[in-house]
Amino acid sequence: MIQNEKDRQQIEALRLFMDMNETQKTLFEIADRLLTERENAEVVYYDTDPELPANIEFWSEGRMQGYGINPTSDFKKGVWIPDIKEAE
Repeated sequence: MIQNEKDRQQIEALRLFMDMNETQKTLFEIADRLLTERENAEVVYYDTDPELPANIEFWSEGRMQGYGINPTSDFKKGVWIPDIKEAE
């Protein structure tokens, strides 16, 4: 089981067994939104060339493979979290 699944299971189990006040409900809603963002995040790579800081381009793993680029060479790994409006 991956970490996202473990976290989702833990949130749901706590939600079932807790008699929550309004503050706790709000905290669970925030935790649920953050976990959803993490579940929808995509691994991306970007060029770390210090001479071109304004020219940063993000690459997905599939796009890099399509161009025959090795992600470990001069690229930094990051996470792209889509905008909620963009996802809808």
